[in-house]
Amino acid sequence: MLKIVTTILCVYMLVRCVLPLRCKRPLKTLLALLVLLVGFRLHIFSLLYATFNPELPRWVLVSTGVPHVLFFLLALLSLLRDGACLVWWLARRLRPGLPALPGSNRQMAALLLVALVMTALAVPAALRIPEVRTQEIVLPGLPPALDGLRVAQLTDLHISRNFPAEWTRAVVDRTNALKPDIILLTGDLMDGSPALRHADFAPMADLRAPLGVFACPGNHEYYSDLPAWRPVLRAHGITLLENEAVVLRVRGGHLTVAGVTDNAAERFGLPGPDPHRALEGTPRPRILMAHKPELFHQTAPDVDLQLSGHTHGGLALLLDQGVALFNGGFVRGWYAQGESRLYVGPGSGLWGGFPLRLGVPSEILLLVLRAPR
Repeated sequence: MLKIVTTILCVYMLVRCVLPLRCKRPLKTLLALLVLLVGFRLHIFSLLYATFNPELPRWVLVSTGVPHVLFFLLALLSLLRDGACLVWWLARRLRPGLPALPGSNRQMAALLLVALVMTALAVPAALRIPEVRTQEIVLPGLPPALDGLRVAQLTDLHISRNFPAEWTRAVVDRTNALKPDIILLTGDLMDGSPALRHADFAPMADLRAPLGVFACPGNHEYYSDLPAWRPVLRAHGITLLENEAVVLRVRGGHLTVAGVTDNAAERFGLPGPDPHRALEGTPRPRILMAHKPELFHQTAPDVDLQLSGHTHGGLALLLDQGVALFNGGFVRGWYAQGESRLYVGPGSGLWGGFPLRLGVPSEILLLVLRAPR
């Protein structure tokens, strides 16, 4: 899918943005080669290193990521420009007196300027340390004894060369400062094997919560050799829930915390998500961790709260509804079915292959649960 989209965008940029330029052929050829080099960045990585996200120095990944984001935003703006030009062309057919649009060179200069400003905002936003977001949610099935329970959610950390040890340390410190009762990690914690991520992941051992630190796997855990990560997670004090649940004694009552696997597991010969198995025989209220939010269509009758991630919040306000189409209609924030609630986190980190956030900030979520009054 990525190869198809990239190829379409590269062809589009050549046909609509490079070829119409009024400039000498050598310059036009150079611009065409630059478009191909930047547009196919991830595929060049894949050919050279057998992965879209290689173990290169952070400065290399960021410095090549900036023009890649610029290319993508410029393509998006060009598509919007072409849509506006079509509307204007139709308007001029109806009213011939309307003025013509500026020439292609002036149009491209304006689009490039806007794309540069957007890139200057988007890349730092993608790589920064996430801010804390505090939310209160009334759960219809929550007993009064659990009113005020503090739940911290971290999702899509993607600890990697782009998000190294010092970044992880800052996230852990900010999370612990919230004094959560429980910490839930909803997948895509890392990119890379334990041998590659040992130092970057080490601060995660310092996460602290009286009721424990629990996680469910996301698709990137499987890409990163989940069987090798299981003992590492245990050693770091993180309980990985794979189609299973724990029943916690809380303030004289019970709280079920469950986690399911990701459907990427099936590509590696491992069990896919099975919420029925995870929840069978457990008391309510139930909190379910599921990396991909679309599972909520299936789980809603059986859970009080589902926490998910995966979508990165849609990355940008211009893209979020498109991302929702591929994720069961969910992209970020709150959703409800009956008395069940779903929260889709925009992510604390980001997959390093595409450092873009525009109007969709990363976050550390502190969720305060409230019982009905």
